[in-house]
Amino acid sequence: MGDVAGQRYDTTLKTLFQAPPQQLLRLLVGGQAREMLTVEYPTGHMRRPDLVVRLTDGRLYHLELQSDNDAAMPWRMLEYYGLLYQRYGQQPLQHVLYVGERPMTLVAQIDHATLLFEYEAIDVRTLDGQPLLHSTVLEDNILALLCRGGATRATVQYILARIANLSGTAQTEALTTLLILAGLRHLQPLVREETQQMAIILDIENNPFLRDIFEEGRQEGHQEGHQEGRQEGRQEGQIEGERVLVRRQLARRFGVLPAWAEQHIAAADTTALEQWGLRLLDATSLEEVFRTP
Repeated sequence: MGDVAGQRYDTTLKTLFQAPPQQLLRLLVGGQAREMLTVEYPTGHMRRPDLVVRLTDGRLYHLELQSDNDAAMPWRMLEYYGLLYQRYGQQPLQHVLYVGERPMTLVAQIDHATLLFEYEAIDVRTLDGQPLLHSTVLEDNILALLCRGGATRATVQYILARIANLSGTAQTEALTTLLILAGLRHLQPLVREETQQMAIILDIENNPFLRDIFEEGRQEGHQEGHQEGRQEGRQEGQIEGERVLVRRQLARRFGVLPAWAEQHIAAADTTALEQWGLRLLDATSLEEVFRTP
């Protein structure tokens, strides 16, 4: 996902996979995850798979989320295949789940004279979103928005009702995730409208992405002269999504984060966040993750 919007969607989707997405796995492979797996990479390798799990039946499963029709996807999947096989000594079952706005045209194989490699590419719009929507896990509910028949007012209202029961940072992060992914289905105005109808009280001043979205709603019809500010808001929104991802990964690995770690994350740029995301794969302490080179 090369452009700014694609990177934002990519980062946001990854935040949904901090725990095995059991309902989604039932839809894709008819099974559940037994454990999340971590793949170690050569030093300096920036690309990591979106989800690798051991299924309850013993299979090794690898899932990538993709928001554009990247012609290089087969080669990326082949690279992941090699890394996973070397790490676990087992052939992985591989899927690419396409979540983009345009019709899916992803090629899912390499067919050369001396190389044949293939995997399955699935358009999320072919999946029944009802099991995800009825899940008790909010992340499943949000994914349902992208599935067949999920881009509706009723779906948005249901998800927002669950978000309304959250408070503080958890509520803000959940709404940010919903709004970013709603952009894949042109539903941001609807989410904004329903949020205001439900009178959800938000701290948007400290969240540039939310502030930009809700200011945009207030200024419709008077948009001249605001493009530069909106672009800055979108870029800051992308960085905020990356901060959310790193914060969740660190908390999952090391527990509740101390204030000094939260301060580092709040002030970090994209480069620092990417470096920390790589370090936490083998770091044994928070201090090791945040060390200064």
